[in-house]
Amino acid sequence: MTVFDMPAEIEKQGSDAAATYWKSTRRMTLWLLLIWFIVTFAAIFFARSLSAYTLFGWPIPFFMAAQGSILIYVAIIAAYALRMRYLDKIYQRDEDGSEHAN
Repeated sequence: MTVFDMPAEIEKQGSDAAATYWKSTRRMTLWLLLIWFIVTFAAIFFARSLSAYTLFGWPIPFFMAAQGSILIYVAIIAAYALRMRYLDKIYQRDEDGSEHAN
């Protein structure tokens, strides 16, 4: 059975699920990119005003440049991977992008 043999109702349900899947993926990606931008921009732009505060004995801008930003970037990658695994499970998508037939 090919895609062309599917009844119209089943084909519409599949396209609706795919549209919802990609909408969720795009929304999550935009939020994570916004977090990435804020972390990167804030550490540089507000470095002088943040230098009065310390974290673990280091000025916050130095800590963010040396380790803090990298830790946040790794957390963003982990959040992306976990959320995509969850979305793939919900929408039953294979690694190659095709949907399971139920």
